[in-house]
Amino acid sequence: MNNKRKKIVAYLHPSIYLQDQLAQHYVESLPTQVRGDFYRQAIICGAALSSVDPRLVNLISGFFNGALTAESVIKLIEQVTGYPSKSTGVDAIPPVSSGIEGNIKPAAKLAEEKAILNLSMLKK
Repeated sequence: MNNKRKKIVAYLHPSIYLQDQLAQHYVESLPTQVRGDFYRQAIICGAALSSVDPRLVNLISGFFNGALTAESVIKLIEQVTGYPSKSTGVDAIPPVSSGIEGNIKPAAKLAEEKAILNLSMLKK
């Protein structure tokens, strides 16, 4: 690894994935001058979560449906890592497609099902 700047390119697919559409809308709502720093912080945040458990990045991005709460994220981390937090309340996380299933195209639903299947095969 060198200490030079590294350019990273990624593509969102807002016509296929609701999460991509929501992410695009969020990024476009940020002032232009802070977007680059947001991208950098998002990548670092993903790496940090992945270092805790590689499944977290995919799961949290999959649960991003416009109604994601801090409590949902905490409960998800508890369920994946087995680490009990001191939070109280929700015993289970509602399904990703709750209330938004009509917005997801069939191809995206199939991709979501494949992702869930792949995640179930991951070993810690």
